Amino acid sequence: MSAGTGYDQGMDRVLGRETVARLPKFDLHVHLDGSLRPGTVRELWDALPMRHRPRIATEVEVAVLPPVPCPLEEYLEAFRITVALLQTAKALERAAWELCEDAASENVIYIEIRFAPLLHLRRGLSPSAVVEAVLAGMRRAETELRISTGLILCAMRNEPTERSAKVARLAGRYHDQGVVGFDLAGPERGFPLLPHAEAIHLAQEAGVHVTLHAGEGCCPEHIGEALDLGAERIGHGVYLFQDPAVEERVRAGRIPLETCPTSNLQISGFMHSLSDHPLQRYLELGIPVTVNTDNRLMSQTSATEELWRVVDTFGLGRDEVRALLIASAAASFAPSGVKDALRAEVEAAL
Repeated sequence: MSAGTGYDQGMDRVLGRETVARLPKFDLHVHLDGSLRPGTVRELWDALPMRHRPRIATEVEVAVLPPVPCPLEEYLEAFRITVALLQTAKALERAAWELCEDAASENVIYIEIRFAPLLHLRRGLSPSAVVEAVLAGMRRAETELRISTGLILCAMRNEPTERSAKVARLAGRYHDQGVVGFDLAGPERGFPLLPHAEAIHLAQEAGVHVTLHAGEGCCPEHIGEALDLGAERIGHGVYLFQDPAVEERVRAGRIPLETCPTSNLQISGFMHSLSDHPLQRYLELGIPVTVNTDNRLMSQTSATEELWRVVDTFGLGRDEVRALLIASAAASFAPSGVKDALRAEVEAAL
């Protein structure tokens, strides 16, 4: 490695893996219940009373790893287990802290963690207690580690609209206390976004940013629906290219896409290798693209691995990687002062 250049010896353009590992990075799309450490899964499972354990046919370490490839609905089955493990304040705080610690260890300087708080009430916690436990882990990380954080609360698009409205109100209550966004997640096929318009409006009225899962495992029409509802970012957007009119709306509106390369490859249904990922098309069109982990556990990945795979597959150089990282800083739901500091750190590194 040539000192101070950021390039591997003999390479004029493409960044090396060691350089990517050292770069300041972002993770704007990462699920708390999809990012537990394997050792924590085993420890929490062993401590979980039998009556609270979901039925599994294999060892728990295997049960949390979806088959590759698989449809989105099958991928989501693994979350039955991790959600069951995160039903106490102690477990939630620990999961948030460990995720931040893992991210900071690979130079993630800003992370937005998301999860569905209403899925964590089975053992007596209130929705507020759930959110406060996760925020406690994140605040500890901001104090002890070199990382800034934000929390996104998810409602489930396959659940009644009363529940999504409840999550939106909860996000509003903790706005300015660490909650920066509202999201709709869960299975896509057969579950449009429009029925949850009231919840999205409630979040927006409270000043909470909105990002919506759309076009992850199917349904490019859901991306247009997300735009109609005022989404500031699109979670995944893999299927965007299948609807040219909506693709043009995203391009013209400079709507950031939260791509998650490994996860997208696992569940997209049309990719055979990462080279099939349309993110390069989106970059060439001028659409802001961010690179994220989605689920560190289920996809067995990291922020460094995701960015490196994109760099390696598409032959990206310094300027293109800078554009990706600057797009992440700009797309973040961080306050403007924090965004400026994040951009400055990227520029200094590159």
